[in-house]
Amino acid sequence: MNLDLHLLALLVTTTGIGFLMIASGIHKSALEWRNQARVCPSCGRKIEGRTCGCTN
Repeated sequence: MNLDLHLLALLVTTTGIGFLMIASGIHKSALEWRNQARVCPSCGRKIEGRTCGCTN
């Protein structure tokens, strides 16, 4: 498959813009990494596993 120069430029440009949008969203804290601790709304303890122990 032979890529046209315009198609390649479009692909590189849209990928770059998408990366910059993600980076700016993380920088503004509009997007967050998924590593934050989960807290049980009932007892307020940190949830270690799949569910909190107070729901058993």
